[in-house]
Amino acid sequence: MVGGTVWAKAPLNLGIIWHQHQPLYWNRMTGEYELPWVRVHAVQEYIDSPRILAEFPGIRVTYNLQPTLLRQILDYAEITPAEREKGGLYRYIGAVDNHLKWTWKLITAPGTLTPEERREMQRQFFWINGYMFDRDGDDPYYDPRYAALNHLKNVRDLTDQELLDAAGLYLLWQISPELHGELGLSELRGKSGWTPEDVLRVIAAQREVCARVVDAYRAVQAAGSELITSPFFHPIVPILLERGWAEDVRAQLELAQGLHESLFGEPAVGVWPPEQAVSAATVEAFAEAGFSWTVTNEGILAAALGHTPAVAELTSPWEYGGMVVLFRHHSLSDKIGFSYGNKPTRVAVDDFMGELRRIWEALPEPEGHLLVVALDGENWMFMAGYPDNGRAFLRALYRALSEADWVRTVTPREFLEGNPPARALPTVPRGSWGGDLSTWEGEAEEEIAWEWLAACREAVFSHDPNPAALDALYAAEGSDWFFWYGKDWDSGTDELFDWLFKVHLVSAYRAAGVPEEEIPQVLTLRLEPSFSANLGEVPLGLDGVGGEGEWAEAARFAGSGEVSALYVGYQEKSLVVRVDLARPAREYIGTEVKLVLYVGGAPGAPANVASRHAGVPLGMALSSAVELDFAKVRPDGSGYVFRYAADGKGNWRLASPIATLLSRRAEVGEVVEFGIPME
Repeated sequence: MVGGTVWAKAPLNLGIIWHQHQPLYWNRMTGEYELPWVRVHAVQEYIDSPRILAEFPGIRVTYNLQPTLLRQILDYAEITPAEREKGGLYRYIGAVDNHLKWTWKLITAPGTLTPEERREMQRQFFWINGYMFDRDGDDPYYDPRYAALNHLKNVRDLTDQELLDAAGLYLLWQISPELHGELGLSELRGKSGWTPEDVLRVIAAQREVCARVVDAYRAVQAAGSELITSPFFHPIVPILLERGWAEDVRAQLELAQGLHESLFGEPAVGVWPPEQAVSAATVEAFAEAGFSWTVTNEGILAAALGHTPAVAELTSPWEYGGMVVLFRHHSLSDKIGFSYGNKPTRVAVDDFMGELRRIWEALPEPEGHLLVVALDGENWMFMAGYPDNGRAFLRALYRALSEADWVRTVTPREFLEGNPPARALPTVPRGSWGGDLSTWEGEAEEEIAWEWLAACREAVFSHDPNPAALDALYAAEGSDWFFWYGKDWDSGTDELFDWLFKVHLVSAYRAAGVPEEEIPQVLTLRLEPSFSANLGEVPLGLDGVGGEGEWAEAARFAGSGEVSALYVGYQEKSLVVRVDLARPAREYIGTEVKLVLYVGGAPGAPANVASRHAGVPLGMALSSAVELDFAKVRPDGSGYVFRYAADGKGNWRLASPIATLLSRRAEVGEVVEFGIPME
């Protein structure tokens, strides 16, 4: 009853599922974290969410606590005896990431910061939801000092003290401002002249908050909310199964359930498919692992039924392969995730409640139905424009749900105890939140990454698949590495995701005892930003003269040392190259000097990392070496270049067929000019 109204039918069952996940940012070669986002979100969104929920005893929600997220939060929270003995930052927090490492250098030895590190600190130490920068009624936590530094960073280089102030305020405002008082940090808001002790005090407070996170979820679990899990390293399960890696899926589910039970006292009943990626085999694998229910996107149901599901179909629990399959309401979930942040809180909540009301009214008998709203549990809070990091919206939403007696929040576990599935799915189509799986496969970079992973897996299982090797291998199976490969998504730090993926692969090889020479050398290279150049036509024949205007349309690259410039253009079916040396090129004729141009190959082609003769790592993937041997150049300056192909293990083989001899002609005079057949 509301306002004297008695409803003639049961309330709408609403299941809210918050998916909490972070990639494994830990670099197992260094023992440090490449990016700080687990810590940053642990001390705000991941702690705020269950604390706010606890204010509303009648509200039940479900959290998916993804295992790599939990593993990393626990790492920050616990200072091991070995870490305590190591000292330094480990006296204050249990894990070190790039931002903490820069801050420690700033505190202890600012002169050792490189110019690049200072630039990145000045840029990245303001990467935060900016509610403390803006003086208006919606942002009660305005910080004048931090706002001033935020402006100043765009004007000039910050001094050591200004950078220290920025570091301190950045770390302070990462922590939920609702915790500042109980942590004794409120006095640091707006402070100028931060001391190293101030900054370390905040870092220690962050460790304390990380240590509270798991307890906060235990508390809401005890109050009736549900906690579920995912395969440990968040892999795209359908792809793993299609590759014949069912053993890996089983292992990742067992590892996830083991961690979950150890932390929360009971096994998870539900399982969240990473990226909501499912298939018939995926659901069957979940059932075989002992889970009772899973959830995926509305579009999967539409594909299974062959039509847009009616409200009664979308809100029904379905059965397939011994599992209950629930389907989320896509547009309603996305409203929280992407659009409500741009609306006044009251307007957003009223819209949400209005949507629920229409769905309730469309169900003649709602008691056997469950409306599922499921989305990332933290991203919407800080990325979608919500004032006060989404806290006001979350409270207003829970309050409205508490006050409406025509809707009740339930967990899937609770709902299914009284409402077993009455409908059988004909199949579970292959797909994800985005429809298909093209986000993680299909593009050249993605397919190369899958080939690297497959080769690594084969090597691990053929050598010694011990726990350390499998941990690294399973980490490399995570979805996030493949998400950021290709051109469909850009993280802004794609090179770091690439590097972490390679670190996991190389670590798996080494832990399994694979000889170093059998590890693909390209996996030891960091991804470098690419650039393009316009190659113009070089119209005249090659003569070693480098006449004025002949190479005007070619791309020119400045050199150093013995090479002063490099030009690249084209003629019909060949690339043409001109190399300007520090002295006339003809002076090298008859010497033992070799001029080698290294070329990258097609994506995924075998590549070495070191030069062909000196064995010097060049920091790039070397697929081909195009070589001119001055000892073999005739006295008149004529000769030929030869191409050598890399095998990916440090060796090179001659790969210049005799048929291409004429197009590989070289002329040595004032400069070196030669052709490279495009085929």
